[in-house]
Amino acid sequence: MSNKLQYQQKYRSTYKGRKVKRISDWKRAGIVFHDYDLLYDIFMDTKECNFCKCELDTEFKTRKCCDHDHKINDGIDNVRGILCHSCNIRDVYSTIELYLSIHSRTIQEQVPEKVLEELLHSVQDRDVDVL
Repeated sequence: MSNKLQYQQKYRSTYKGRKVKRISDWKRAGIVFHDYDLLYDIFMDTKECNFCKCELDTEFKTRKCCDHDHKINDGIDNVRGILCHSCNIRDVYSTIELYLSIHSRTIQEQVPEKVLEELLHSVQDRDVDVL
């Protein structure tokens, strides 16, 4: 094995090497955030899925994913949260947005405004973390 390859392997096993690789992967995937160091710290500190609240670990379905909006690609922060792999591949935040955009008119016509406000407060009280 060459010295360069050995150096790269050794560097990638360090904290800084893992951080640089993760941020590089995010950028390549189209993730935009105003402070990647902060995003990395949030990512590493997150212990449960922001949506389903399952414990995040190294298993396939429950590994950490940085969820982002694929429609936003003009330099604006597009990170929506840290999710488990299962929620991320189901694209739960887009599904909610789509449902609300389709049904918002029907909901507003059929449900009194006070009930909508109570529903909104109950969702906010659920303490769902979104970046």
